[in-house]
Amino acid sequence: MNRLVRTRATFLVYAILGFYGWYIYGVGPIVPLLRDEQETSRAVASLHGTALAVGALIAGALYPPLARRLGRGTTLWVMVVALAIGVVVLVSVPSVPVLTIGTTLACGIVGSILVNVVAPVLLDVHGPEFSGAALAEANAIACGVGLVAPLAVGLSLDLGYGWRPALVVASVLAVVILVLGRRTAARLRSGSPTHADAIRQPSVPEPATAGPAGAARRPMPRRYWIAWGIMLCCIAAEFATTLWASDVLRNRTGASAALATAAVTAVIGGMCAGRIVGAALAVRFPGALLLLPALAVALLGTGLFWLATAPVPAMVGLAFCGLGLGPLFPLALDLGLQASEGQTDRAAGYSSYAAGLAIGSGPFVLGALADHIGPHGAFLVVPALFVLAVAGVLAIRRTAAPAALSARGRPR
Repeated sequence: MNRLVRTRATFLVYAILGFYGWYIYGVGPIVPLLRDEQETSRAVASLHGTALAVGALIAGALYPPLARRLGRGTTLWVMVVALAIGVVVLVSVPSVPVLTIGTTLACGIVGSILVNVVAPVLLDVHGPEFSGAALAEANAIACGVGLVAPLAVGLSLDLGYGWRPALVVASVLAVVILVLGRRTAARLRSGSPTHADAIRQPSVPEPATAGPAGAARRPMPRRYWIAWGIMLCCIAAEFATTLWASDVLRNRTGASAALATAAVTAVIGGMCAGRIVGAALAVRFPGALLLLPALAVALLGTGLFWLATAPVPAMVGLAFCGLGLGPLFPLALDLGLQASEGQTDRAAGYSSYAAGLAIGSGPFVLGALADHIGPHGAFLVVPALFVLAVAGVLAIRRTAAPAALSARGRPR
């Protein structure tokens, strides 16, 4: 049956990614606000993005042993609690760079582990045929919830309350999930085979970890590393856009801080729509076939945004940029997991390294360049990343068998 069947476990994962979406898309627009608040340079402010990156790198090393020791379900649940606490700490500490950057680092670690466990969970629940569609849907929900976060930040600023009340809503969402999802979470943790939505826990032994010590060092296939490179470029472009688009908008169009911050909703809304469309198409077409047109749309939107001199056309460009950006990460991640030859936890851990390098390099390079040539010129880093991703997609399509690039058939 060519149809995605959603279980209670699926919806719990969707809700958890929604909570994460509010946090991660709420953090992006506050970086320029922290720069104003702390009176630092753009390069120093971008260290908040670097902290997320370092956290993702640490998470990449921590996730595989955590998944083996605790199981995926327990790991997921613990990270929800930890991230909720981290958000409360972030909005409570004094506004000093070392404290806000340090707290962001801690949130980056637990948030990245949370994201890492989601893809193997959905792959286990839905199998390789529909995991890409489920992952795209999950990320669409994260965007759908997350697009409200910049609006909430902008509204909170406009009302004179600052950005903190808007960000702490993420912790409120986590509490709701912890209360309403506790029964399904217990099934995830136990992995009881009597439940239709149970996940095999602890995580199923993979070829990379189940055999002798030598087998654990079996290298990942070349196709996986190409997908890994695409992930790196797309994540770097996404975070560079969400962290610095508001600054470009303020400097290029003269928009107020509140309007520019709220305008980030355009790119996040576009990403939400892109992931919804991507989820529908992923049921019928393989990821390698969908990545190239998505990148083309992202490049078009970035061009419109860069050329705009007024807020409205700039926001239209951001929306198209988000539309193309939306499906890129989930499609590339699912492509990498399926190319890992059964080493899904290890592949998910490596994807965290891609996220870490991307989050650290993309926004920081853009911020450092902006200190010298201005944010508008520095924003050309984003289309350059898309061009590199296009090269990766072309390479991965050359390595795919012809059958792998054909439609999966119409849903019945």
